[in-house]
Amino acid sequence: MDVLVCGAGVAGAALAYWLRHHGFTATVVERTPRVRAGGYAAGLRGEALDVLDRMALLEQAEALDLRLGDAAMADEYAAMPVAICAGDLEILRDDLAGLLYQATRREVEYVFGDSIATLEQTADDVRATFDRGRPRRFDLVVGADGLHSRTRSLAFGPHERFVRHLGLYTAVFGLPGHLGAEDGSRVHRVPGKAAAVLSTRDGARARAALHFASGPLAYDRDDSGQHKRIVAERFAGEGRLVRRLLEEMWGADDLFFEANAQVEMDRWFSGRVVLLGDAGYCAAPASGRGASQALIGAYILAGELAAGGGHAQAFAAYEREMRGFVAEHQHMGREGADQFFLGTPLQERLDRTTAARPHLVRLKNYAPGFAAERPSPGRTAR
Repeated sequence: MDVLVCGAGVAGAALAYWLRHHGFTATVVERTPRVRAGGYAAGLRGEALDVLDRMALLEQAEALDLRLGDAAMADEYAAMPVAICAGDLEILRDDLAGLLYQATRREVEYVFGDSIATLEQTADDVRATFDRGRPRRFDLVVGADGLHSRTRSLAFGPHERFVRHLGLYTAVFGLPGHLGAEDGSRVHRVPGKAAAVLSTRDGARARAALHFASGPLAYDRDDSGQHKRIVAERFAGEGRLVRRLLEEMWGADDLFFEANAQVEMDRWFSGRVVLLGDAGYCAAPASGRGASQALIGAYILAGELAAGGGHAQAFAAYEREMRGFVAEHQHMGREGADQFFLGTPLQERLDRTTAARPHLVRLKNYAPGFAAERPSPGRTAR
């Protein structure tokens, strides 16, 4: 089976890994010229760590853990009002995507700097045209291209039908390492705004995160200069830390600017096209669970395809396995956005929410000969 995966982020690269593991051919198309830089950190726990372990990547991921070494600083880090500190393992999202890419690039065809333009389904395949490349036919197409998924728009309808804005925007960008060493774990918080400096454990890299409350904004999502102007206007007149961060922002080439929003759909597949991760069921960064959903969804989707019975049966089974899990995480995302500026530590909010809502997914052994040989980490699933 020849599968086109749209998007080379965490969801797309993880799916490519499992498709190859099960003997499928995977082609990944990504509109950016390389694996995306910048963005949030990913808080991983429970089955997401089990998935990495089954990929033999857990030890490499643990080596990239952001958290500081001593308990006092780790507690301060977890108390930040940002949804990127929410797991047993915190790893920068681009580090995670890069790790998955390196694990798959020799066996998977990656096409960077291109994206799908049209999709035409038949009873037997899907004909895809691209902005730059030649048309090609695939057995299946998977949209793993994020909140603004073009795959979703082509196969299901316009963005506005499925995306729910949660009233919060975030900008994240890299900082020189010395700023992380000086200002790491510092937080600036006023009503409707928050800023923080997040430093890697060794102090070699740092990232700024600026958040502000707002209704939906109209802007070009590819215009980084416009994004910087929006952020600068919102944070004008704030304190010394914010002024310093804004100065660094103007020179940053890795700015990530995005709304906290959720994708709500009655169905994640249509014919031979299926959605994965944020493209189909974004829980919003305020949930702290987006990367975990991507890893687990990729494992389940590929596993159900490998189980046989045809793609329609596999897609339906994948959706059944994931629906309750996604509902739980989207609830977390809405609560997290509502309480974002109230000062309650994120980890406390997530733990409280999780305790009140049962976990609704368990990993099957789709490849018993592989997974059964590796001991489960035995972590509590959330």
